Amino acid sequence: MITQRDALTSWSKRANGIILVVAIAILAQFLGGLFPLIGGILFAIIIGIVLKNTVGIKPAFDSGLSFVIKDLLKLAVIFLGASLNLTTIIKVGQQSILVVFISVILGIGLTFWFGKLLKLNRKLTLMIGVGTSICGATAISCVKGVLEAKDDETAYAISTIVFFNLIAFFIYPVVGHLFQLDDLSFGIWTGTAVHDTSSAVAVGLAYSNEAGEIATTVKLARTLFLLPVIIILPFLMNNRKKGSIQQSLKEAFPWFIVWFLVMSILNSIGLIPVSVQEFSNDIAKFFIIMVMAAVGMQVNLKGFAKIGIKPFLTGLFASITVSLISLFIIYLIN
Repeated sequence: MITQRDALTSWSKRANGIILVVAIAILAQFLGGLFPLIGGILFAIIIGIVLKNTVGIKPAFDSGLSFVIKDLLKLAVIFLGASLNLTTIIKVGQQSILVVFISVILGIGLTFWFGKLLKLNRKLTLMIGVGTSICGATAISCVKGVLEAKDDETAYAISTIVFFNLIAFFIYPVVGHLFQLDDLSFGIWTGTAVHDTSSAVAVGLAYSNEAGEIATTVKLARTLFLLPVIIILPFLMNNRKKGSIQQSLKEAFPWFIVWFLVMSILNSIGLIPVSVQEFSNDIAKFFIIMVMAAVGMQVNLKGFAKIGIKPFLTGLFASITVSLISLFIIYLIN
C-alpha cells in the first residue's frame, strides 16, 4: 500500500525534472510565437537535445522526465479528446483502419525479412519492426517480456526508434507541404507511420490543429494492434509462457484511450462548453511541448554511434517501408 509519505517522496523526486521541462516549454512556446514557421514543439526538441549533449542531464532529473514522457503524454491525449466529436473519431477510424492494418502487417513482416537478410538477431529485428509499425518505445517495452529479450537488445531497439522519430519530425511536415497533403491525409499518414504516440501527435500538430487531432485518433487506433501482436509473437518465437504474455498484455492495454473516448463522448453530447474545449486544447498542446522537450533530453547523439550499422539499417528500412506503404494506400483511397 502506497502511503501519503511515499507519494510525497515520489513527487519530490520528479519535481526537478518537471520544473526543468516546464521552463523549457515556456521558453519554446515564446520562441515559437516569435518564429511561427519553426513552432514551439520544434524549439522544445532542439533545446532538449542541446542541453542533453552539451551540459548534460543529471540523474536527479530522470524521474521527472520519465513522468512527463509516459504519464503527462497520456493526460495530453485525454485533454485532446475534449475537443473531438465521437462522430469524427468514428469517421476517421473508418477511413484509416485499412491503412493502419496493412502498414502494421507489412511493416513487421518486411522488417523481419530485412533483418534476416542482414543476419541481425531475430529478437532485435522484431522489436524494431514492432516499435516502428505500432507505437515505438512503448511497444518495444511491452514485447520485451514475451520475446525474452536482453537489456542491450532492448536498448538498441529503443535507440533506433528514438533516432528515426527525431528524423520524422523534421521530414514529415516538409513532405506534407511538398505534396500538398490536406489535413486529413497528413493526419492519417502521421498517425499511421510516425512511431511513438508523442511524436505522432507532435508532428500532426506542427502541421495544423486538425491534422494533430486526426493523427492522435489514428495513432490511438494503431496502438491497439499491440494487443494481438503480443499474443501472436510467442507462438512465432516458440515461447509460450503464460505469465509473460499476461504481464505484457496488462502493460500494453492503453487505458488512457478509454478516457480519451469518454471525453469525446461528453463533448459529443454537448456537456463540454466551447470555452472549456479551447482551454483543454491549449493545455494539451503545452503538455505536448513539455513531452517533446523531455524526449529531446533523452537523445544521446554519441550513443547512436554504439548502435551498430545493422540495427540502424533495419530501423531505416522499417521507417521508410511503413511510411511509403501508408502514404501509397492513402493515395489509392483518395
